[in-house]
Amino acid sequence: MKSEEIKKLVAKSENAAVEFKRARGGVPADFWPSYSAFANTDGGTIILGIREKDGKREVEGLPDVEKTVADIWNAVNNAEKISANVLFNESVYPIEVDGKQLVVVEVPRAERTVRPVFVGADVFKGTYRRNGEGDYHCSRETVEGMIRDKCAETADNCVLDELTIADLDADSIRRYRMYFSQLRPGHVWSGLADDGFLMKIGAAARGRDGKVHPTLAGLVCFGDFNEITNVLPYFFLDYREHLSPDVRWTDRVCSGDANWSGNIFDFFFRINQSITAGVKVPFKIASDNVTRDDDTPVHKALREVLANALIHADYHGRRGIVIDKYPKRLEVSNPGTLRMSKSVAIAGGTSDARNGKIFNIFSLVRIGERSGMGLSSLYGVWEKEKFAEPSIIESYEPDRTKVIVEFESDESELGVKTPEVGVETREVGVENAEVGVKTQEVGVETSELGVTPGFDVLMGAYRNDFRANARKVLSALAEHPEMDFVRLSQVLNLSQNSVWRAVRALREVGLLVREGADKGGKWIVKK
Repeated sequence: MKSEEIKKLVAKSENAAVEFKRARGGVPADFWPSYSAFANTDGGTIILGIREKDGKREVEGLPDVEKTVADIWNAVNNAEKISANVLFNESVYPIEVDGKQLVVVEVPRAERTVRPVFVGADVFKGTYRRNGEGDYHCSRETVEGMIRDKCAETADNCVLDELTIADLDADSIRRYRMYFSQLRPGHVWSGLADDGFLMKIGAAARGRDGKVHPTLAGLVCFGDFNEITNVLPYFFLDYREHLSPDVRWTDRVCSGDANWSGNIFDFFFRINQSITAGVKVPFKIASDNVTRDDDTPVHKALREVLANALIHADYHGRRGIVIDKYPKRLEVSNPGTLRMSKSVAIAGGTSDARNGKIFNIFSLVRIGERSGMGLSSLYGVWEKEKFAEPSIIESYEPDRTKVIVEFESDESELGVKTPEVGVETREVGVENAEVGVKTQEVGVETSELGVTPGFDVLMGAYRNDFRANARKVLSALAEHPEMDFVRLSQVLNLSQNSVWRAVRALREVGLLVREGADKGGKWIVKK
């Protein structure tokens, strides 16, 4: 820090990143709460030798800067004074401003493995954080959250001895296993019984009684809402669409609906397409020469934001996960702060999941990056697209992280709800009575809905009317695998947009694959 910078700061005021202290009689007692606060928040600078007079600050100087610097180093290495030394050699230095000597202390954000940094011997009495222009004493809940984060073993690995595998949602487990088998055909784990399979992926483990019980990760991923909240009282998942100014929200999916499991695995697939619906897509035909390639880097980055929120949330924290979708903006907020500084997270390459087991469970079905490049990729894609830079906001008491991303939307899609989340849309307003109508053009018997026994399991996270359309598409392609979207749309009396959405979902869950060259190829229905 240069002298001119300090003069400008003095002329203004303290802020979240700067604290001024007089320190005429030595290192003041209130230096250490500020040190703790900066270390436990996002770092900051303490400047000693500034006096406040008549509501204004002025450079006063220190009588002996060498002694002040030595006193700081002696105290910061005294475990009875402060729990951890997070300073670097260059963090403490004297500087001359207008002929007067000051001492600058640049406190970095502490690594999660040493947080909470606290004053004295009592972690609950001596832990501080920064909030605006002041230091505040952390609540017990906040301190406990920092203690959980510092452990080498993530909290979601905890074995829940009071629960059994039977307490998990059987349909959620079946859906996950179907995804796993489709993505990893022939894998040795696929032949295991549920308890053995869940142990392999980290969703279960043997307890103190020698029996198999769910881990916290297994409960959050595959439990039902009531069982989850018995263990995690603040657990809640809430997706809200605000696509019309005339209503509070145009669609909502929350874990307390009682018409679905309420766990994070099903939540991801319920809103996976919703968060990207309406994002502008340049017209591009995929390699099959039939489907529209709408899976752009923007879509992938938005899904990664969703996955990150579910993987990195502190499920012991208050208020749960809240996702707000607007026509040109997505806001994703989850309990818990970042486990590393923003700059390190954005730079990428460092993976430090708050929930290591959940991370593993998701990555086995190809949800979420394991490289630590999620935020880095988001910023890179947004810069390339010339969108407004994403915002990452950390707030405290309760601890939360919010990611805000703005994007270009397709005006023709505004107000259109995706079919998974339970709101009637212009694409899917097809009467179920049409199912079973034998079309004259190609003779497709659309009443043959049992084309594959895995359909209900794999598509169980989607809403009923969307599943009905997907069934019709799947049945038609089973009979006529050469049909393109135009013909399917005519035969099934669905919009082309509805057809390609259904095909996309069927391909995502592994029920439909494309075989052969771009021209002359065909669709294969997996059974």
